Amino acid sequence: MIMKQQIVKILRNSLLIAAVASVSATQSVAQTANDYNKRELLWQVLDQSRANDYVPVFFNIHFPDKTGQKAVQSHIDWYKTTHVDFVNVKYEYFPEIQAVNSTKDWKNIKSFAPETWEEQLNVIRQLKHELGSEALIIPTVFSPLRVLIQTAGSQLSSDREGRRHFVELIKQDPKAIKPALDAVTKSLVYYIREARKAGADGFYISSQGDDLEEFGGEVFNSIIKPYDRQLSDVAAEVAPFNILHICESGGHFTPETFNDYLDYPGSVINPPLHNWKDKSISLADISRLFHRPVLGGLNNRSQALKDGNLAELKAEVDEILKNAPANFIFGADDSVFNDVDQETLRKLVDYIHTWRQIHKK
Repeated sequence: MIMKQQIVKILRNSLLIAAVASVSATQSVAQTANDYNKRELLWQVLDQSRANDYVPVFFNIHFPDKTGQKAVQSHIDWYKTTHVDFVNVKYEYFPEIQAVNSTKDWKNIKSFAPETWEEQLNVIRQLKHELGSEALIIPTVFSPLRVLIQTAGSQLSSDREGRRHFVELIKQDPKAIKPALDAVTKSLVYYIREARKAGADGFYISSQGDDLEEFGGEVFNSIIKPYDRQLSDVAAEVAPFNILHICESGGHFTPETFNDYLDYPGSVINPPLHNWKDKSISLADISRLFHRPVLGGLNNRSQALKDGNLAELKAEVDEILKNAPANFIFGADDSVFNDVDQETLRKLVDYIHTWRQIHKK
């Protein structure tokens, strides 16, 4: 009887030891996997006290499908095909507001109805469900002025004449635009708060860098910037990981331009480094200037990127990474070509991910 009890005790202890060993092994595997979880890797970028051997990468495009299951699948396919490290949700559909032909028309513009955002919020919810355990979900939020001009009838990316019309209209009476900016800003703030509830981990706040050059410091700082800043402020209030994208497409920038954005909140800074007046500023310079991590490096209109020339792209990456900050996100100034060869981009992203591990001295 005693021997039987001893045998039972030994068996129980053996099973307990086996169970503990199994749990330990599981935890070990989980920890190893977690080391390469893209959510965790992005969080590590915010710790600027340490270098990062794994270089996170972000490239994005403007998807043709804006809403519905096609939009969801487009984002999933891009993320999985290219191996980028987070999901940037694009939304570029807004209800068209009545035409603005004079400064008196600005006061007629009202905030968007809440249902305006519902289709986009559904996209965020589905992406969170599909990819939220492995990647950060980061929707883009455009500046109030950009949204206002677009919803008043001008597509900024393609309608240069339309933008110039609105710029001149604003210059005639800058204060007249404030009610319209207020209405649009309230709508965008609503969207930020609802997107966070829907599963967004943070936001890619797109501030139009062209605005400063086109309107001058006084109009920019007194009329445009306060509304622009509200979006960054609210994003910082509700979400822990936000990217300040300073959008520039007209070749207006100088190094001094960045000074007007130093007080904007943002966990990471995505600046324009190409196609402007003075190319003497680097990623490391931006990191020191803002005292924050940076995102960027590659010219989003690179000829090698357009041609899909992997060898040339790798050579560009080599030069960028030789002098890059110790802990940053590799990316581009802005969205890359919509028809970029995704297979080539995936190979480039994989190359960047392991570059520092391969090139360790």
